[in-house]
Amino acid sequence: MILNSRRSFLSALTASVGTLALAPAIRGNIESLAEQWLAMADGRDAETLARDEAFWAEVRKGFDLPEGILNLDNGYCNPLSREVMADLAERARYTEQLPGKRVESLYEEVTVPEVIGGLARVLGVPANELALVRNATEALDTVILGLPMKAGDEIVCCTHDYYAMLDAIEQRRTREGITVKMLTPPLPAKSQDELVEMYAKAITPKTKLVMLTHVSNMTGQIFPVKKIAAIAHRAGAEVVVDGAQTMALLEHKITDLDCDYYGASLHKWLMAPVGAGVLWMRKENIAKVWPLVPSPAYAEGMLKYSWSGTYPEFISASAAKAIRFYEKLGSAQKEERMRYLTSYWRSKVEAIDGVRFYTTDARDASCGLGIFDWKGVDLEKVQKRLWEEEKILVQYMSDYAGRDKLLKGMRVTPNIYTSTAELDRFIEALRKAAAVS
Repeated sequence: MILNSRRSFLSALTASVGTLALAPAIRGNIESLAEQWLAMADGRDAETLARDEAFWAEVRKGFDLPEGILNLDNGYCNPLSREVMADLAERARYTEQLPGKRVESLYEEVTVPEVIGGLARVLGVPANELALVRNATEALDTVILGLPMKAGDEIVCCTHDYYAMLDAIEQRRTREGITVKMLTPPLPAKSQDELVEMYAKAITPKTKLVMLTHVSNMTGQIFPVKKIAAIAHRAGAEVVVDGAQTMALLEHKITDLDCDYYGASLHKWLMAPVGAGVLWMRKENIAKVWPLVPSPAYAEGMLKYSWSGTYPEFISASAAKAIRFYEKLGSAQKEERMRYLTSYWRSKVEAIDGVRFYTTDARDASCGLGIFDWKGVDLEKVQKRLWEEEKILVQYMSDYAGRDKLLKGMRVTPNIYTSTAELDRFIEALRKAAAVS
């Protein structure tokens, strides 16, 4: 990113409401689609609407999905809506025609008011406490590697946290001699209280930082972040939360989590282009956390964490359309739809002899991501066969770093527009592929 004309970053945020974007913008059909959705919803509650296949088939029309492919790996990256895709292409073309001028203008006219301002609404925090980064890894590693620590200080984390965060933690242990308590959660956890108790036993006055993953990409487990954060704070520790698998999926604000730092990718459930993420921290922490990449002296506040050199600004700017899509659709509607679809396919797979899920079926245990193993079945081979023979994309999960050798299984993550008929197709193909594995 270019910083020469960004010294007024904080004031620009507060004045963004009256800003008019000079760069070309896609005049998309979010508003017209929203009117159609509202009419079809007819005042029904989110839980009822979640089961209306006709409604979600209309939402699906806003996406350009590849013919014949069933994508059940949305926990990795979500596809872009047609509107976001068109916006990305137009902004890329516009920017690259005159990058020396337009990279900067796009940032000031679109990214600051529409993207950072929009994320502030979605996450329920002040815009000047947010920084745009490239993904959740960069956001969270900024805190893990940048928080001042010394030998003897302690980090508490768990084996089901994302591997990139654990790699950063282990680097600090090697580099500075900090102490790491890496917990191994039960598979599955019987209750949220069992997870709270696990952390309560591990956190001590020596604990400097607690790493918490809101939902584990390895198991689908929702962690009781707020309760664990309260324990950490009583011990004098700070809490960093990985929201990659919950932002724009599990309805929440950062203030609901009572954490000190928060990071997420925008390319997952927000359905923004790959290459954008967000970092939040309490304003009193900004001065003490070192950025991953040294920033110019005049980069004040959260802007210092966005500095990474010249950046394709059209990627961040196109997140504006994704934010509008999410807000128009409605957070409660999206969450309930994902809960319904997960329950639908899980109930059928769970009935198969030898299948075990990594979470219970309780509402507070998971949402959207379902991971299971199958006794006597090589699910890695099944995953490959599903793609090669059926063009069904799912994810095979295992802990390649060996932190939890018992963890291996298949992860299934539908999207809001996935139909129950498609899930039936997956289940039939799963049985067929397993029979010959």
